[in-house]
Amino acid sequence: MTVSEEVMQRLEAVSFPTPPAVVVRLVQLLSKDNVTAGEIADTMALDASMATRVLQLANSVALGAGSQVDSIPEAVLRVGVEGVRDIVFSLAMVGAMRPAHFDYRPFWRHSLAVAFTAQSLQSRAQHLSSPFPETYTAGLLHDIGMLVLDRALGAQYCDVLAAARTTARPLSEIEHEMLGTDHTLAGGRMLEIWHFPDLLVDAVRHHHKPWVTGHVVTRLVHLADFICNRQGIHHGSGHFPQSCAARIWDELGIDESELPGIVASVQTDLARAEAVLATA
Repeated sequence: MTVSEEVMQRLEAVSFPTPPAVVVRLVQLLSKDNVTAGEIADTMALDASMATRVLQLANSVALGAGSQVDSIPEAVLRVGVEGVRDIVFSLAMVGAMRPAHFDYRPFWRHSLAVAFTAQSLQSRAQHLSSPFPETYTAGLLHDIGMLVLDRALGAQYCDVLAAARTTARPLSEIEHEMLGTDHTLAGGRMLEIWHFPDLLVDAVRHHHKPWVTGHVVTRLVHLADFICNRQGIHHGSGHFPQSCAARIWDELGIDESELPGIVASVQTDLARAEAVLATA
């Protein structure tokens, strides 16, 4: 049996975690237009401590100074319905999905930064007829397959991560060489098992090769991932990419000359990511 066959067998045999109920409900709300504050509040009721953590985060410096927020309606006024939805999703995922064999903080710090950056890029993209509410979630989940491989392979995956850090090469390349698969495929498979929307599965499965798919959200996540990694905001692999395919900038309608401004905004996004981690 080859390494690839053995790994795939172990992946198919792994007991995938069940997504938190609050996450399942939020995914359902992502496909709705005009989600209400009431629906978000009802969703938070699925997690007894969620409202407290959301209020704590809404009062953090990272989300903007102002008067004290004492209720969820006030939190909605401060960061918006979509902002509260994304905060709840982040807190639920960070709390529920923690790796056993590598540090969760760099992993979720990178994932959160990519989520915020993808949203920022979406606001700059000229070739979008309308924004996609799934963009933040797609960015947050793009590397979720690392948690799947960690769960399935244990210490063996630590060897893969160590090889990536030593060589400073893209993690997916090392995964294919040592395992015959990578975290994009593993993550896409888990989201399929969770019955998440095809748009999210696509963004997770193809964020390293967005040209194989036609979805703009996958391109946004790809570019956000590149920018964060280029700034050293990565999940511990040590890879610092120096360039991104020009076609991605063109297809999104973002001028590459905007990169310095985008990079500056990433630092603000990073502060927001740190605030979510601290709260979670």
